[in-house]
Amino acid sequence: MTIELTYFFVCGAAKSGTTWLQRLLDAHPQVVCSGEGHFIGKLALPMVRMRDHYNEVLAQAADVVYEGKPYHLKLDDRDLVPHIRSLIVTLMQKRLKPGARAIGDKTTRYYDFLDQLKILFPDARFLHIVRDPRDVAVSLLYQRMRNGHSDALVIGSAARRDMVFNAMRNWLEAIQKFDQFSAAHPGHCLEVRYEDLSTEPRPVMRAAFDLLGVTATNQVIDEVVASASFESWSGRSPGQEDAQSFHRKGIVGDWKTALDRDEIDEINAVCGALMSQMDYSAVP
Repeated sequence: MTIELTYFFVCGAAKSGTTWLQRLLDAHPQVVCSGEGHFIGKLALPMVRMRDHYNEVLAQAADVVYEGKPYHLKLDDRDLVPHIRSLIVTLMQKRLKPGARAIGDKTTRYYDFLDQLKILFPDARFLHIVRDPRDVAVSLLYQRMRNGHSDALVIGSAARRDMVFNAMRNWLEAIQKFDQFSAAHPGHCLEVRYEDLSTEPRPVMRAAFDLLGVTATNQVIDEVVASASFESWSGRSPGQEDAQSFHRKGIVGDWKTALDRDEIDEINAVCGALMSQMDYSAVP
């Protein structure tokens, strides 16, 4: 008997905890969740551009050789969609494990391509993780530092101000796009909070596994949470910082000591209304 797989996609603003959520999901014995497939931006859209170019070539040939009466009809979305889906499925299933019932991919900017993913996978499920934008900004600054931008940690530098502003813009965009999509597709979407994963991860993961239609017993959830904890991946306790590590500190509220007053005020000005709606206090 062949089990029909549930396909799903994970997204969120950069440095919101998407990788953590991916690893939590992937730790479930019935779930496969890979990361950074970039299926739309790096596979689907280039294929669409290739199709459009080919259609132009056909049209030019028809005008020059056949007086505008082509032998080949243009390719359209109906021709392309099954092939794009087939390629994505092939890639996703390369990590398929025995007993899997749900298979997915985490790519942060999938929030830009939710409608396209829905066309390719009409029955797919979608998960979005949200984190306090001030902690997002801090995490992004340290990532930029690790990538060679030494001025990311220089308070008051123009580069740092741009990084913080870009982080806030992406945070707003991710939430607004996912919320709009979720409202149009109830029952297929779940938004989780980084802070809830930090303090009470079990009910969050139960909701996620329920969405995916996989086993959500207490034992399974306990094993998942333990295997994908900060301690498990970093070898350190939350709060023990390694600025050079992807798993830097593992705590909530780091922004209170890492950002200066001007940066906090700017984030409040840009994101304050939505922060209040999401129960993120707009004041320190």
